[in-house]
Amino acid sequence: MQGASHPKWIWTGMVLNLGLWLMLHLPAYLGLIPHYLQAEGGLRTAALSIAYALALVLNLEVAREYLNAPWLRLAWLALAGNAVFSIVRMIIESTLLLHIYPGYPGSPLAGLLQHLAIVPANAFLLLGLLSMLWAYHQLGLGFTIKWRDYLAIAGIFALLAALLWFRQGLSEARSPFVAARILQQSGLVMLSFAAAVSLILDRIANQMGGGKLALTLRFLTLYTLMRGVLVLMQALFRLMSPGLNDPLSLVSMVLDICWQAVPWFAALAAAYRAEMTQHAARELAQHRASRAAMAS
Repeated sequence: MQGASHPKWIWTGMVLNLGLWLMLHLPAYLGLIPHYLQAEGGLRTAALSIAYALALVLNLEVAREYLNAPWLRLAWLALAGNAVFSIVRMIIESTLLLHIYPGYPGSPLAGLLQHLAIVPANAFLLLGLLSMLWAYHQLGLGFTIKWRDYLAIAGIFALLAALLWFRQGLSEARSPFVAARILQQSGLVMLSFAAAVSLILDRIANQMGGGKLALTLRFLTLYTLMRGVLVLMQALFRLMSPGLNDPLSLVSMVLDICWQAVPWFAALAAAYRAEMTQHAARELAQHRASRAAMAS
């Protein structure tokens, strides 16, 4: 995976994903061609599954480095678990399932299955971020949390409380399956806690100043926070203006683009961390080669 783990290939994958999707969607949005929903959905499922598969492999690759650092090993294994259930989610949400079950997309069954994948994915994400935070805390590097971080965290939980209070805007609010409603709210709670932890990790990244590890933490923060923001925006639009949920509306197009970018941020976080190891290995090989040349 050394070539595929280079961040530039992940960036290229994201650009190709969004570019191809826009080539399909924009003409339909402008009314030039029919809306090929299944073609768009197939591209989306394939591209995002690839993004999460890359994140999975790279997370496992990084976890192997931490045989003697159990908390960091647990963190990267948990992020790999998040990638696994995210791939399952991509398959569950695929419009290609129309061929098997014509009324599947948007059905109560689809919502239930979707959140059966989202909840463990969010649980693994929260576990991974908490384990990473605890590992850095144990190192005793002296990172401090600022007052504005506490304000941001308070804001996250205020938004969570508002979402749960005005839950009519949630996609499963009217689901006939009680389990779907409970799972969706549980997933939101986990995602909110993960977002709060990611803000602390972002503070650590800022205090690091720069480097690959800081980039890793920033992309993990972006991956987590963007998901929370997008869920909130979708709930607000659903509550305030149901017409904006039309797949050919401008709002839906922007939200879809953002959702498709999110998995690539998870892959980028893992890629920047894996690149650190590859860079160190190259430096060591060059050092050994120069010593061998001097000895000869």
